[in-house]
Amino acid sequence: MTLPIPEFTSSHSQDKEIEAVKAALYAIDPDGHHMGAVIRSTYDQLLDGRRMGRWDYAQLHKTEKTHMGTLVEINIYKDFGFSEGKVADYLIDGIEVDCKFAQRVGGWEIGPELVGCICLVITASDEKSTWKAGLVRASEEHLRATENRDKKRRLNPAGVASICWLWGGQRKLTINQLLHMDPVKRQRIMSATGKIKGKNGQARINQLFLEIQKVIVRRVTVETVGHGLDDPLKRARSNGGARDTLRGDGILVLGHQDNDPFVARSLNLPVPSKGEFISVRVVPAPQPRDGRPTAEIEGEHWVIANDDDPKVTAPVIPRKKISTNLEA
Repeated sequence: MTLPIPEFTSSHSQDKEIEAVKAALYAIDPDGHHMGAVIRSTYDQLLDGRRMGRWDYAQLHKTEKTHMGTLVEINIYKDFGFSEGKVADYLIDGIEVDCKFAQRVGGWEIGPELVGCICLVITASDEKSTWKAGLVRASEEHLRATENRDKKRRLNPAGVASICWLWGGQRKLTINQLLHMDPVKRQRIMSATGKIKGKNGQARINQLFLEIQKVIVRRVTVETVGHGLDDPLKRARSNGGARDTLRGDGILVLGHQDNDPFVARSLNLPVPSKGEFISVRVVPAPQPRDGRPTAEIEGEHWVIANDDDPKVTAPVIPRKKISTNLEA
């Protein structure tokens, strides 16, 4: 029989140090965007897609998974510019704060030296694309009586209930595109082979932009698909990259430079930031116009192709200059 977890009155509002740490965090990161970016980049760092071609936390070795917490703690320390604490990981507004990461709420392990200390507790799930962070005092009344072989203890129900969740609680984690992709599409991408021996990396990147169109493709996605290549991002561009190769299929591969942002805006597509790309199949604008957004490229008007539009060769977008026509 499972007993219900009792309710406890939250005490963080009476803890002035927790409120001070919260205020300091909000001053650096008012909406939690920065913290979410650190957690996302830590997952990507651990997966190491560029070298290993991995996209799923389940693909990691057990020892690598245990390193996640250490990386989260280090990356927050560096990105937020905290001072190092004497007992805990950080010194925030003069207050000792230790960082704890776990895959689930309540999974944090707290050593005896941290009893009484404030903990920044973080949990995240790449599978669910969520994360949350909070502050809690690791006091005796908040800790379980039982300990592991390293004498570490976890929060008891009262401790979990007393967590001061930051930034509204559960937040959306930037999606891991390969993890959440249609498995059939992902298999076609990751198994693509080139006509020339040793050119499979380029073939995979080409297939990526064939399969995933009209949405921003993140830098780490390109790097993971192109794992093993010296410069995967270069293989998305011209000079024999996907941009040149896919023109025959009517596909534009747009980045953040030159005229690409203007073409994306004109076609009412998301505009890539540095290191990002978006692909789309285009056809000449019909006459009369049918209401589709139009981009003028080298004096000709183009629209996003419908499924039943015939395949034509995509135009070459001018490089190294800004076309005023494309801004219109």
